[in-house]
Amino acid sequence: MKRIRNLFFSALLALLATTGCVNNGTGTTAGSSSSQSIADSTSATQVAKPKITDTISIAMVGDVMLGSIKPNYCMPPNDGKEIFVDCASILRGADVTCGNLEGVLADKGETRKRPGPLSYSFMMPTKSVQLLVDAGFDFMGIANNHIFDFWKEGTLSTIQTLKDAGIGVAGTKDCETSIREINGVKYGFCAFGHEEYSLRTQDTATVKRVVTDLRKQCDLLIVCFHGGSEGTSARHVPQGKEYFHGMDRGDVRQFTHMCVDCGADIVYGNGPHVPRAMELYNGHLIAYSLGNFATIGMGISAQVGYAPLLVARVDGNGKFVGGKIHSFIQPGRIGPRADAQNRAARDIWSLTQEDIKDNRLMIADDGTITCK
Repeated sequence: MKRIRNLFFSALLALLATTGCVNNGTGTTAGSSSSQSIADSTSATQVAKPKITDTISIAMVGDVMLGSIKPNYCMPPNDGKEIFVDCASILRGADVTCGNLEGVLADKGETRKRPGPLSYSFMMPTKSVQLLVDAGFDFMGIANNHIFDFWKEGTLSTIQTLKDAGIGVAGTKDCETSIREINGVKYGFCAFGHEEYSLRTQDTATVKRVVTDLRKQCDLLIVCFHGGSEGTSARHVPQGKEYFHGMDRGDVRQFTHMCVDCGADIVYGNGPHVPRAMELYNGHLIAYSLGNFATIGMGISAQVGYAPLLVARVDGNGKFVGGKIHSFIQPGRIGPRADAQNRAARDIWSLTQEDIKDNRLMIADDGTITCK
């Protein structure tokens, strides 16, 4: 039976060896055989987290892209120092905070993509990682369709930059999983996408292996995924596989249920660039898409501009006990700003009622989530 270890065992837990791309919460990491080429060091100071009490709070957001220097230059004002100004206290206030990094962290390289109306590449300068550190991020998923924009060199630079900053990273064959111990709790994190260069949601055998193995090594297991079609026409969660411009984007219902069945405590998604429904499955929360959160230079019209920040509370067995969708909106190249109309929360509630049969959640107008 899963349980949360108390602080008495924290010193002992820090000595336990783990596999995969593992971060122990101090900024030093132990790489697996598939990621031995990536050195481990620390160059940024982690923001202190609150002490764990009777439940654990997990903050999750969708796509994060902090501006791009290549192939086209589009950076936020003042080096992005105000991007998270409206939401940093919420991000830092959770026991653990996770997002999806939609692009690479690098300072050089050429895009592998040919120019065209559907061709997008994003390179954030490596110094932008400090914005993530200051905002309180503990884990970033990189299993998406932009982590290979600048070939493998861009992917490895991203992994190294995040690890140097003390942020757990997962989602590629070079870095399948991450484990961090924070305030005596061992968090396991993994991420899946739909591209060949990431761990794929469609690869059932790998999903089962990664989630099952990680379950044995941690107290609380968080799964991030990038899947589903894109845009305002993709707000609903369909039955079966989804396709976008002919590309298989996976069966997100099957994938998320499989993750929970294999031991995941909470599963959150991104990729459609719009919010989607939430589901309580066997007592565990699934957020099918948290849309965009801080995407400087991307299109942000209509629901694409909604920027939900989900904070979920789970008990010692990883079961969902409550939470809140904090609604933000992106007005331009300045990052998420508080939305007094709570449009993201209202949208997710409407979609949840429409898409989830036997829905077991209630979402109030202010975003408060309770179990029926």
